[in-house]
Amino acid sequence: MDTSFGAVLRRHRRAAGLTQEALAERAGLSGQAVGALERGDRRFPYRDTVDRLADALRLDEGHRAELVAAAARHRGPRPESTEPPPRQSAPTGPPRQFPPPVAHFTGRDAEVDAIVGLLDRSSTVVVSAIAGMGGVGKTTLAVHVGHRVAERFPDGLLHVDLRGGGAPLPVHEALGQLLRAIGVADDEVPTDLAEASARFRSGLAGRRVLLLLDDAANAEQVRPLLPATPGCAAIVTGRHALDALPQAHHIRLDVLTEQEALRLLAASVGRERVDAEPGAAAEVVRRCGRLPLAVHLVGARLAARPDWPIAHLARKLADHHRLDELERGDSGVRASLAVSVDQLDPPDATAFALLGLPDAPDVSLPVAARLLDLAERDAERLLERLADAHLLDAAAPGRYRMHDLLRTYARERAAETVAEADRVRALTRAADLFVAAAWRSLALGARGSIRQTWADPAWQAGSPDFADTAEAFAWLDDHRHHLVGVTRTPGVPPERLLRLAPGLFTFYLSRGYWLDWSLLSRAALDAVGSDRVARAIVRQDLGLALVDLAHAWSGDPREGFEQLDGSLADFRALGHDRGAAGCLVNTAQALELFGRVAEAIAKAEESLAIHRELRDNPAGEASTHEYLGSLYDRTGRPADGLHHYRISLRLYEETGHGHGSAGVMRRIGVNHHRAGRHDEARDALHRAASLSRRVGDRVGEVACLEALGSLHLDAHDYAEAVRVLRAAADLAERFGDRRRQDSIQGYLDAALSGAEQAR
Repeated sequence: MDTSFGAVLRRHRRAAGLTQEALAERAGLSGQAVGALERGDRRFPYRDTVDRLADALRLDEGHRAELVAAAARHRGPRPESTEPPPRQSAPTGPPRQFPPPVAHFTGRDAEVDAIVGLLDRSSTVVVSAIAGMGGVGKTTLAVHVGHRVAERFPDGLLHVDLRGGGAPLPVHEALGQLLRAIGVADDEVPTDLAEASARFRSGLAGRRVLLLLDDAANAEQVRPLLPATPGCAAIVTGRHALDALPQAHHIRLDVLTEQEALRLLAASVGRERVDAEPGAAAEVVRRCGRLPLAVHLVGARLAARPDWPIAHLARKLADHHRLDELERGDSGVRASLAVSVDQLDPPDATAFALLGLPDAPDVSLPVAARLLDLAERDAERLLERLADAHLLDAAAPGRYRMHDLLRTYARERAAETVAEADRVRALTRAADLFVAAAWRSLALGARGSIRQTWADPAWQAGSPDFADTAEAFAWLDDHRHHLVGVTRTPGVPPERLLRLAPGLFTFYLSRGYWLDWSLLSRAALDAVGSDRVARAIVRQDLGLALVDLAHAWSGDPREGFEQLDGSLADFRALGHDRGAAGCLVNTAQALELFGRVAEAIAKAEESLAIHRELRDNPAGEASTHEYLGSLYDRTGRPADGLHHYRISLRLYEETGHGHGSAGVMRRIGVNHHRAGRHDEARDALHRAASLSRRVGDRVGEVACLEALGSLHLDAHDYAEAVRVLRAAADLAERFGDRRRQDSIQGYLDAALSGAEQAR
């Protein structure tokens, strides 16, 4: 009879009527571990494992003794080695140096499965390299995996702290620790590094050992410590990328998901407490950036204060001193992050601090280059070094993201280590890039605007080289959060806000980012000072943004109209007729949104009279004709409306105003549709949509697609109506215009119903 451990275990399992999975569940092991034991892959399990299996099988004393005896180790001779066998110290059993597993290990299922699967599938040397920012749980993951696969490595679990976060452990000293762990006496440890490394590899011959090389400084520190014996494996952790270990399986460890972070919090404070305040608990883990170390610290703090509402700690974490709330002596989050930053060269440490200043979730290469006053090529190399140190995340080519807690720490470092004048200069350089891009987009999209007579042409200096308005708007889209973030970033000179906001007029109108526009315009208005023309321009922009925001969200437009009235009064007091004419037609547009059509017509007619008298702004005159046409359309005078549209289109085309041409072409299409001229309407709307797309006017494109979908619906071309309206709905959803989404959905429902009935 086969008396190997695998055979004995299999007989008792079958006698108990259990599957491998059922036995594993009872014993607290993995199904893979039980399978490996029965196959003989793991012939000599630890006594603890044997006892757990015996308990799960409910064996009597005799059968338990049989299972224990089958697990007893009997070593045959070791394979021959090129070196004489090292002198061993007195046998004490296989070393088990791994730290104890974390009591409440949470998440990381994909990473655990990847490493365990690699170890189970491979018969060669396995090296798994886990990298990530401080506090993300690299060691915790490695220790958890090590204990889970311990049965596969009966000859020992070795652990060395390589101290990569401080003064790195010398490689020879690390080898000495490993050699002593496998039984080499102190006086037998070679003094030569290469010889010591070879001795260690030879000492592992015939053994199955798992190494945890924790907190590695770099690949050079790790290479001499890696095993070469099939069946051995190493898990390496480090704050820096370990890409120079090409044979390794690399894992970049990120923060927890929200659900994983909540489970980790509940493990400390109790599920009932988290369930009682779900919103506050979610806010706490969000303020912790879902960083495991931070969640663990706040969980311990709440556990020690059972009478504290979770919401109380959420409020404490919301201010600028949140790192103070995540401290525990020298082992808090701040201390963990400091270890990584302190390893940087001084210029890189300063760059890290400056990159945390902007109030935005990420930074592009052009913005980083301006902040750091570097050429883009040099800035990219620096950013990549910070990404390798896991102080930045290379989110996409040319785009880098900083973890929220890292950004908080970076600002602290900036306040402590970078002179205020240098911080202001860095932010000013970045703001000037946005100003230049904004005014370049306006020059491309709104030729002849009164803003350009107010602005200094030098403000466009250093703008990206945009080929057209669409390219300019795409760049501004990519930096949308930065544009608003400058209003919340301490140190940005107020005059830069005043320069920036008016330059974004055409961009915000075309995109429909009403809330962004209102926030930036308010900040610019606070910075106006004694510049009366700037005050009139910014009040007009703020008024338009507030009216459109109120319309999109069914809000109160009174403040918006007050700002528009104030702007008109400012222009008139200055004798600025051209500004007054523009403000009048913009006010007419705002009045039209809220159904005040008679007032809108009066404003637009007054604007047109001023333009005809001045004869110096054909684009402004075209805009006024356009709005008058729309107003006459609304009041049942379509022929008058079409007359004004055609004049408007001619003036727009003469001035090369693509946005204006697209908008008025759409109105012409709708006018033809209402009059029953379907072919003319379809042609005009297709041209309008194409032109809107070409100039980057996504709001205009949505309006064109909605009108085109309505036209196909009336023509009973339901399939085409559904296609066009779905495209319109997708675009409208990006801008959050609920009214437009509701309107499109109404047409789409009718088109779907018509298509169903036609089947």
